[in-house]
Amino acid sequence: MDVLLKKTSYLPPLILRPYIDRFWTGEGTAATYSLPTLAAGTGAEMIFQLKAPMTIVSQDNSLHTPPMQAIYCIRNQCYKAMINKDHFFIAVRFKAGAIRHFCPIPVADVTECFPDINMLYGDEGKRLTERLYGSISISQQLELIGDFLLGLLNKYHRPHTLIDEAVRQLYYNREIPDLISFSAGLGSSYRQFERFFINNVGITPKSFQQRARLNNTLKHLLSHQIRDYLPVAFDFGYYDQSHFIRACRRFFGDKPGAILSPASQNQHFYLSSFNASGSTDKK
Repeated sequence: MDVLLKKTSYLPPLILRPYIDRFWTGEGTAATYSLPTLAAGTGAEMIFQLKAPMTIVSQDNSLHTPPMQAIYCIRNQCYKAMINKDHFFIAVRFKAGAIRHFCPIPVADVTECFPDINMLYGDEGKRLTERLYGSISISQQLELIGDFLLGLLNKYHRPHTLIDEAVRQLYYNREIPDLISFSAGLGSSYRQFERFFINNVGITPKSFQQRARLNNTLKHLLSHQIRDYLPVAFDFGYYDQSHFIRACRRFFGDKPGAILSPASQNQHFYLSSFNASGSTDKK
Protein backbone atom coordinates (compact mmCIF):
# COMPACT_ATOMS: atom_id res chain seq x y z
CA MET A 1 0.00 0.00 0.00
CA ASP A 2 1.32 3.44 -0.93
CA VAL A 3 2.17 5.71 1.99
CA LEU A 4 0.11 8.89 1.67
CA LEU A 5 1.76 10.62 4.61
CA LYS A 6 5.51 10.42 5.05
CA LYS A 7 6.58 10.97 8.67
CA THR A 8 10.19 11.54 9.72
CA SER A 9 11.44 12.00 13.29
CA TYR A 10 14.39 14.00 14.66
CA LEU A 11 15.89 14.12 18.13
CA PRO A 12 15.36 17.43 19.95
CA PRO A 13 18.29 19.14 21.71
CA LEU A 14 19.33 17.31 24.86
CA ILE A 15 18.15 20.07 27.22
CA LEU A 16 14.63 19.85 25.77
CA ARG A 17 14.24 16.05 25.94
CA PRO A 18 12.64 15.95 29.40
CA TYR A 19 9.73 17.90 27.87
CA ILE A 20 9.74 17.12 24.15
CA ASP A 21 9.51 13.64 22.69
CA ARG A 22 10.71 14.60 19.21
CA PHE A 23 10.65 17.00 16.31
CA TRP A 24 9.01 15.44 13.27
CA THR A 25 7.87 16.29 9.78
CA GLY A 26 4.75 15.30 7.90
CA GLU A 27 4.57 15.42 4.12
CA GLY A 28 1.72 14.43 1.82
CA THR A 29 2.87 12.31 -1.12
CA ALA A 30 -0.16 12.17 -3.43
CA ALA A 31 -3.00 14.28 -4.82
CA THR A 32 -5.36 12.05 -2.84
CA TYR A 33 -6.07 13.25 0.69
CA SER A 34 -4.93 11.09 3.55
CA LEU A 35 -7.08 11.57 6.63
CA PRO A 36 -4.92 10.75 9.64
CA THR A 37 -6.59 11.03 13.02
CA LEU A 38 -5.59 13.66 15.53
CA ALA A 39 -6.68 11.81 18.67
CA ALA A 40 -7.70 13.38 21.97
CA GLY A 41 -4.65 12.96 24.15
CA THR A 42 -2.42 14.14 26.99
CA GLY A 43 0.42 15.91 25.20
CA ALA A 44 0.44 18.66 22.58
CA GLU A 45 1.85 19.49 19.17
CA MET A 46 3.31 22.77 17.95
CA ILE A 47 2.81 22.60 14.18
CA PHE A 48 4.39 24.86 11.56
CA GLN A 49 2.72 24.56 8.14
CA LEU A 50 5.29 25.45 5.49
CA LYS A 51 3.18 24.95 2.34
CA ALA A 52 -0.64 24.93 2.25
CA PRO A 53 -2.80 25.38 5.37
CA MET A 54 -4.19 22.16 6.81
CA THR A 55 -7.94 21.72 7.27
CA ILE A 56 -9.18 19.44 10.02
CA VAL A 57 -12.58 17.80 10.35
CA SER A 58 -14.23 17.44 13.75
CA GLN A 59 -16.45 14.53 14.80
CA ASP A 60 -19.58 16.47 13.84
CA ASN A 61 -18.06 16.89 10.32
CA SER A 62 -17.48 20.64 10.70
CA LEU A 63 -14.35 22.01 9.03
CA HIS A 64 -11.66 24.04 10.80
CA THR A 65 -8.53 25.61 9.36
CA PRO A 66 -6.11 26.43 12.21
CA PRO A 67 -3.46 29.13 11.71
CA MET A 68 -0.42 28.14 9.66
CA GLN A 69 1.57 27.93 12.90
CA ALA A 70 -0.41 26.83 15.93
CA ILE A 71 -0.51 24.77 19.11
CA TYR A 72 -2.69 21.66 18.88
CA CYS A 73 -3.68 20.79 22.45
CA ILE A 74 -6.48 18.33 21.74
CA ARG A 75 -8.33 16.98 24.76
CA ASN A 76 -12.07 16.68 24.09
CA GLN A 77 -12.55 15.04 20.69
CA CYS A 78 -10.61 13.70 17.73
CA TYR A 79 -10.17 15.29 14.31
CA LYS A 80 -9.28 14.10 10.83
CA ALA A 81 -6.50 16.06 9.11
CA MET A 82 -6.86 16.62 5.35
CA ILE A 83 -3.33 16.20 3.98
CA ASN A 84 -2.12 15.74 0.40
CA LYS A 85 0.94 16.61 -1.69
CA ASP A 86 0.32 20.33 -1.11
CA HIS A 87 1.10 19.94 2.59
CA PHE A 88 4.38 19.88 4.48
CA PHE A 89 4.78 20.68 8.15
CA ILE A 90 7.28 20.57 10.99
CA ALA A 91 5.88 19.52 14.35
CA VAL A 92 7.10 19.52 17.92
CA ARG A 93 5.65 16.70 20.01
CA PHE A 94 5.43 17.63 23.69
CA LYS A 95 5.30 14.92 26.32
CA ALA A 96 2.26 14.49 28.55
CA GLY A 97 1.73 17.60 30.69
CA ALA A 98 4.85 19.35 29.34
CA ILE A 99 3.34 22.11 27.18
CA ARG A 100 2.85 24.25 30.31
CA HIS A 101 6.61 24.89 30.44
CA PHE A 102 6.43 26.64 27.07
CA CYS A 103 3.14 28.50 27.40
CA PRO A 104 2.53 32.06 28.66
CA ILE A 105 -1.06 31.28 29.72
CA PRO A 106 -2.75 28.37 31.53
CA VAL A 107 -2.94 25.22 29.43
CA ALA A 108 -6.71 25.17 29.94
CA ASP A 109 -6.83 28.36 27.83
CA VAL A 110 -5.07 26.84 24.81
CA THR A 111 -6.96 23.54 24.84
CA GLU A 112 -8.95 22.87 21.68
CA CYS A 113 -8.62 26.44 20.34
CA PHE A 114 -5.46 26.10 18.17
CA PRO A 115 -3.83 29.42 19.17
CA ASP A 116 -1.70 31.19 16.56
CA ILE A 117 1.98 31.11 17.56
CA ASN A 118 2.41 34.60 16.11
CA MET A 119 -0.33 35.91 18.39
CA LEU A 120 0.55 33.87 21.47
CA TYR A 121 4.25 34.74 21.47
CA GLY A 122 4.15 38.12 19.71
CA ASP A 123 7.36 39.32 18.07
CA GLU A 124 9.26 36.15 19.09
CA GLY A 125 6.76 33.97 17.25
CA LYS A 126 6.68 36.23 14.19
CA ARG A 127 10.46 36.29 13.91
CA LEU A 128 10.58 32.50 14.09
CA THR A 129 7.97 31.90 11.40
CA GLU A 130 9.59 34.47 9.07
CA ARG A 131 12.95 32.77 9.48
CA LEU A 132 11.47 29.31 8.95
CA TYR A 133 10.14 30.37 5.56
CA GLY A 134 13.54 31.85 4.67
CA SER A 135 15.55 28.76 5.66
CA ILE A 136 16.81 26.43 2.96
CA SER A 137 17.26 23.17 4.89
CA ILE A 138 15.42 21.11 7.46
CA SER A 139 18.47 21.20 9.75
CA GLN A 140 18.37 25.00 9.78
CA GLN A 141 14.65 24.98 10.50
CA LEU A 142 15.00 22.51 13.36
CA GLU A 143 17.81 24.58 14.86
CA LEU A 144 15.64 27.71 14.73
CA ILE A 145 12.76 25.90 16.41
CA GLY A 146 15.07 24.45 19.07
CA ASP A 147 16.45 27.90 19.91
CA PHE A 148 12.92 29.32 20.07
CA LEU A 149 11.76 26.56 22.44
CA LEU A 150 14.79 26.96 24.67
CA GLY A 151 13.96 30.65 25.02
CA LEU A 152 10.37 29.78 25.94
CA LEU A 153 11.53 27.21 28.49
CA ASN A 154 13.80 29.75 30.16
CA LYS A 155 10.91 32.20 30.35
CA TYR A 156 7.92 30.02 31.23
CA HIS A 157 9.32 26.96 33.03
CA ARG A 158 6.83 26.00 35.75
CA PRO A 159 8.19 23.25 37.97
CA HIS A 160 5.48 21.86 40.23
CA THR A 161 6.28 18.70 42.15
CA LEU A 162 2.65 17.71 42.68
CA ILE A 163 1.72 18.07 38.99
CA ASP A 164 4.91 16.42 37.73
CA GLU A 165 4.45 13.40 39.99
CA ALA A 166 0.73 13.15 39.24
CA VAL A 167 1.31 13.21 35.47
CA ARG A 168 4.03 10.57 35.74
CA GLN A 169 1.92 8.20 37.84
CA LEU A 170 -1.37 8.73 36.03
CA TYR A 171 0.29 8.19 32.65
CA TYR A 172 2.21 5.02 33.47
CA ASN A 173 0.51 3.42 36.49
CA ARG A 174 -2.52 1.34 35.54
CA GLU A 175 -3.50 0.67 39.17
CA ILE A 176 -4.87 4.03 40.43
CA PRO A 177 -8.64 3.55 40.79
CA ASP A 178 -9.20 6.05 43.65
CA LEU A 179 -8.12 9.58 42.77
CA ILE A 180 -9.16 11.02 46.13
CA SER A 181 -6.74 8.71 47.95
CA PHE A 182 -4.18 9.32 45.21
CA SER A 183 -4.28 13.11 45.70
CA ALA A 184 -4.10 12.68 49.48
CA GLY A 185 -0.96 10.60 48.98
CA LEU A 186 0.50 13.58 47.13
CA GLY A 187 -0.33 15.85 50.08
CA SER A 188 -3.31 17.63 48.55
CA SER A 189 -7.08 17.67 48.85
CA TYR A 190 -8.77 16.37 45.71
CA ARG A 191 -10.44 19.73 44.99
CA GLN A 192 -7.13 21.60 45.12
CA PHE A 193 -5.39 18.87 43.14
CA GLU A 194 -8.04 18.91 40.42
CA ARG A 195 -7.86 22.71 40.09
CA PHE A 196 -4.06 22.66 39.75
CA PHE A 197 -4.24 19.80 37.28
CA ILE A 198 -6.79 21.46 34.99
CA ASN A 199 -4.79 24.72 34.88
CA ASN A 200 -1.53 22.93 34.08
CA VAL A 201 -2.67 20.02 31.90
CA GLY A 202 -5.98 21.19 30.46
CA ILE A 203 -8.31 18.42 31.69
CA THR A 204 -9.29 16.72 34.95
CA PRO A 205 -7.08 13.95 36.38
CA LYS A 206 -9.77 11.37 35.55
CA SER A 207 -9.99 12.54 31.94
CA PHE A 208 -6.19 12.51 31.66
CA GLN A 209 -6.13 8.94 32.97
CA GLN A 210 -8.71 7.82 30.38
CA ARG A 211 -6.85 9.37 27.46
CA ALA A 212 -3.46 8.12 28.62
CA ARG A 213 -4.78 4.57 28.90
CA LEU A 214 -6.19 4.59 25.37
CA ASN A 215 -3.09 6.21 23.87
CA ASN A 216 -0.80 3.71 25.54
CA THR A 217 -3.00 0.78 24.48
CA LEU A 218 -3.27 1.87 20.84
CA LYS A 219 0.43 2.72 20.57
CA HIS A 220 1.28 -0.76 21.83
CA LEU A 221 -1.15 -2.44 19.44
CA LEU A 222 -0.06 -0.38 16.42
CA SER A 223 3.68 -0.57 17.06
CA HIS A 224 3.53 -4.36 17.45
CA GLN A 225 0.95 -4.79 14.65
CA ILE A 226 -1.39 -6.74 16.95
CA ARG A 227 -4.86 -7.39 15.51
CA ASP A 228 -6.19 -9.51 18.39
CA TYR A 229 -6.60 -6.48 20.64
CA LEU A 230 -8.73 -7.79 23.50
CA PRO A 231 -5.97 -9.45 25.63
CA VAL A 232 -3.91 -6.27 25.34
CA ALA A 233 -6.90 -4.11 26.26
CA PHE A 234 -7.46 -6.20 29.38
CA ASP A 235 -3.79 -5.86 30.26
CA PHE A 236 -4.05 -2.06 30.03
CA GLY A 237 -7.04 -1.94 32.38
CA TYR A 238 -10.17 -2.19 30.22
CA TYR A 239 -12.67 -4.47 31.92
CA ASP A 240 -14.49 -5.75 28.80
CA GLN A 241 -14.64 -5.37 25.03
CA SER A 242 -17.40 -2.76 25.03
CA HIS A 243 -15.41 -0.60 27.46
CA PHE A 244 -12.47 -0.50 25.02
CA ILE A 245 -14.70 0.04 21.98
CA ARG A 246 -16.41 3.03 23.64
CA ALA A 247 -13.04 4.60 24.45
CA CYS A 248 -11.82 4.13 20.86
CA ARG A 249 -14.96 5.69 19.42
CA ARG A 250 -14.91 8.61 21.85
CA PHE A 251 -11.24 9.59 21.64
CA PHE A 252 -10.16 8.15 18.27
CA GLY A 253 -13.41 8.22 16.32
CA ASP A 254 -13.60 4.58 15.23
CA LYS A 255 -13.86 0.97 16.38
CA PRO A 256 -10.59 -0.80 17.34
CA GLY A 257 -10.89 -3.25 14.44
CA ALA A 258 -10.94 -0.36 11.95
CA ILE A 259 -8.11 1.50 13.70
CA LEU A 260 -5.89 -1.60 13.61
CA SER A 261 -6.73 -2.75 10.07
CA PRO A 262 -3.94 -2.73 7.44
CA ALA A 263 -5.90 -0.14 5.45
CA SER A 264 -5.62 2.27 8.41
CA GLN A 265 -1.92 1.83 9.17
CA ASN A 266 -1.10 5.26 7.76
CA GLN A 267 -4.17 6.98 9.18
CA HIS A 268 -2.86 8.21 12.51
CA PHE A 269 -0.20 10.45 14.00
CA TYR A 270 1.23 7.82 16.35
CA LEU A 271 4.96 7.43 15.76
CA SER A 272 7.17 4.41 16.29
CA SER A 273 9.72 4.26 19.09
CA PHE A 274 12.59 6.62 18.48
CA ASN A 275 15.78 4.99 17.22
CA ALA A 276 17.81 7.59 15.33
CA SER A 277 17.83 11.21 14.25
CA GLY A 278 16.21 11.56 10.89
CA SER A 279 14.66 8.10 11.00
CA THR A 280 11.56 7.61 8.85
CA ASP A 281 8.70 6.27 10.93
CA LYS A 282 6.78 3.24 9.77
CA LYS A 283 3.88 3.95 12.12
